[in-house]
Amino acid sequence: MIDSDYRAWDECPGVDNCQLIHSFLELVDSMVRDIQHLKAETIRARYELSQKYDPEHKWITTVDILSNLDTPHYDSLAYQEYVMAYYDGGDPMSFKEYIDSMVNLSKGIDDEKY
Repeated sequence: MIDSDYRAWDECPGVDNCQLIHSFLELVDSMVRDIQHLKAETIRARYELSQKYDPEHKWITTVDILSNLDTPHYDSLAYQEYVMAYYDGGDPMSFKEYIDSMVNLSKGIDDEKY
């Protein structure tokens, strides 16, 4: 997945470009997928609880189910390098498909992608 022209790490001459950076980015990508899955599981659990505690759907909203699930790593230089190298600057935590899937989960619609 890493773009073969990606050279931002060239400014660190002591780093083994091929192996170390590639392994680092693969690890971060794996961790991002884990975070996506864990967020989906949290939303599923919140939805189930909302059905038990608010069966008439008067108090617990989609916003409540999705609240406080932001991740604090967007400002990290390592994360910024990862999204640049792996996704050409796009953030996998903000991709439309992912966001739509999480919103659907909060409404009880599970596409089982995450």
